[in-house]
Amino acid sequence: MKKTITILLTTFSTVLSFGQSDRTMMYADWKTGTEKTIYGNKIFRHEGNNDMSGITNVGYQTFTQVRADVETRAEKDMWTPEKKQQTLTAMDMVGGGGRIYLYIERLTIGAANTDMFSVIVRDSTDTNEIFRKDLMSDIPEVPSSGSDYWWNSTVISVPKKVSGKIFIYIIDRLGGDNNKFKFSVTI
Repeated sequence: MKKTITILLTTFSTVLSFGQSDRTMMYADWKTGTEKTIYGNKIFRHEGNNDMSGITNVGYQTFTQVRADVETRAEKDMWTPEKKQQTLTAMDMVGGGGRIYLYIERLTIGAANTDMFSVIVRDSTDTNEIFRKDLMSDIPEVPSSGSDYWWNSTVISVPKKVSGKIFIYIIDRLGGDNNKFKFSVTI
């Protein structure tokens, strides 16, 4: 059983790289009290500012959207029925609540490393925790020409099925006064 789960998780991890990045996530213009549509879902920013110290933005795909991405990729790449079924089974096991996309920019390589961040998902009442994850280390990308900001992005699978409205918190352990970012998504 443990070997089967490991194979399924490995198969599912290849699915994470499918989706094209929604470039809307990469802009600093998302202010507190405003909403953006990312990956077709409306996300409202409650707390946390994008400012001179960096950018913190999230996107979200529902389980249905993720499944549709898998179906499209399976067709495009002519997967075997077995590979397609393995991937869908892995999705059901580890990503039934969809996917959160995190995009960050910071002024230093250490501050943009994902191990400085935690993700918390709460239910529609904003009191019951559904999921929490301290992110693993992922070295940021080098600042692009003309920029001083190191950047990073990651995808977090939400294992439990969700419905209605969810609240997504991003905690930046190096963020000082601007260390808590709060978003909501209506599913």
